[in-house]
Amino acid sequence: MITWMQRHRKYLIITMWISGGAFIAAGPMFAIGSSSFSGRSADTVATVGNINVTVQQMNTVYRQIFNQYNQMFQGKFDEAQAKAFGLEQQALRQLINETLLLNLAEEFKLRVSDEEVTDNLLNTDAFQKDGKFDKETYEKVLKQARLTMLQYEQDIRRALLLQKIVLLIQPKALPLEQEALDTAMYVSDKVEYKVLDTSMISIDATDEALKTYWEQHQLEYMREPAFALEMIEHTPIQGEFSEADIEKTYAANKHTYTNEKGEIKSLEEAKEAVLADLNKEFNNKEALRTYIAYKKSELDANITTSAVTISASNNPYTQEVLTKVQKLTLEKPFMKPVEVDGKFLIFKLVKATGAEPKSFEEAKAEAKTDYLTEQNKLQLQTLAKNSVETFKGKASDFLTRESISKLAPLSEVEASEFLEQLMTKQTKRGYIEIKGGKIVLYNILEQKLLRQDHNAQERNVLRLKTSLMNDGLLKKLEAQYPVTSYLEGK
Repeated sequence: MITWMQRHRKYLIITMWISGGAFIAAGPMFAIGSSSFSGRSADTVATVGNINVTVQQMNTVYRQIFNQYNQMFQGKFDEAQAKAFGLEQQALRQLINETLLLNLAEEFKLRVSDEEVTDNLLNTDAFQKDGKFDKETYEKVLKQARLTMLQYEQDIRRALLLQKIVLLIQPKALPLEQEALDTAMYVSDKVEYKVLDTSMISIDATDEALKTYWEQHQLEYMREPAFALEMIEHTPIQGEFSEADIEKTYAANKHTYTNEKGEIKSLEEAKEAVLADLNKEFNNKEALRTYIAYKKSELDANITTSAVTISASNNPYTQEVLTKVQKLTLEKPFMKPVEVDGKFLIFKLVKATGAEPKSFEEAKAEAKTDYLTEQNKLQLQTLAKNSVETFKGKASDFLTRESISKLAPLSEVEASEFLEQLMTKQTKRGYIEIKGGKIVLYNILEQKLLRQDHNAQERNVLRLKTSLMNDGLLKKLEAQYPVTSYLEGK
């Protein structure tokens, strides 16, 4: 987060609202109602130390992140995707991190003067006309952004204060650090190497070997819990309702009967939906009567039950049904009616089978896959340890991290992984395990430095030091300034 702020300092002054003097007013908004907001103040989504994070700030950052994703998805990013990507959580985390820094700025007694705010306003391109600040343009842009001058100027003050604290804690790139990173980046190794793969080993995969493995790992191959049930399916019937019933239900719930524009429908327009709600309530009551009779063993002779068994992997109903069934016991085996696909279902637990180890035959296929994976790794490691000091392989050219096409038979992905690890090794001989199960033996024959220009590493040193500082500093600040979120689940 601090890295982003350093890289975009000149854009920190609320440019998230403004783009070339025009604001896209019809954009997504963080919706409190859908997030079970339960804070102490209707305008507060979190408190960090002594500073509140407001709904307006949340909307600003949420919209900014949404627009960034929308650009990446070429205008096809929607609210469903935003929810899947956790944009609310991203926005809240960004604001919490920024507010942690603001607490630090307050502790350091940093301030932003009115003159600094005014200077920023006067030099914001979006508010200029003919090269000069224009108050009418300023007011127009803020109106489009649905911001008051007070809100916007508070945002400027906040952004300028963030800029000050970031500049204050920004690390410096020392010459020795640049030299060390330059050396690490541009050292080149000439190596002898040999690729070991599973074609070089032989594994005993007989049933006897697999059974021995299964016996040692039985608890890893368990049957899932299953529930044997009796079920009554209450088929919907059509109830009869008076006009008074219809009018009463409409009056009590008319805010739910709206058209595409969000306008409340008239009784006549909503009548079909009202009747559907009345009928659903009617059938629920009928199903409850059946449920009570079932519990009292007074079930009508015409009502039949059917036997079903459900589990996590075999559930023809809904997750709600499975969750409720899992809470049933033989002492309290009956479950109240639950609606599934327009029908009300009533369940009674007959038998619950807990998790228990699978038999060898049931677990054989899974166990074989795991056994072969384990044996491939163990035997290749053994081969590598026994060969590393004496192997004869292929000599490479001088290699850098970019030499991914010079290490046949490794693919470029495999070569990249090998080179990344090789450049960190401090032993002349050794072996490197790479994803996919292969092992590469290596013997460093010669090294040389390809360049001596250490000045080029300043940016990389700063990026590395800032990343390390981010992790440590933000953890320390969060311990120092308590964070309270008023968004449930955030």
